[in-house]
Amino acid sequence: MPEKNLTPDEADLRRAREAARLCEAASADIVSFADRLSAEITPADIAEYDTLIAREAAALSRRVEAFGRLGLGAGSIDRSTSESAIS
Repeated sequence: MPEKNLTPDEADLRRAREAARLCEAASADIVSFADRLSAEITPADIAEYDTLIAREAAALSRRVEAFGRLGLGAGSIDRSTSESAIS
């Protein structure tokens, strides 16, 4: 369904899902990089890693923002941890 036909809540949920997928892909790229990395680090390795980390940070920021629109955030983690400790 095109995003223009979605309710605002559905559009936010779709954006959150896509942001999570992008974050997962960025992390997978770092895993791939680590798998092919040798013990001898080169300037090209450093440059690639810097690029990958920047991409992962941007994806994480988009994911946090998208889930924040759904009312989820670090506070929801803190609350669930506190609640389970009380039980």
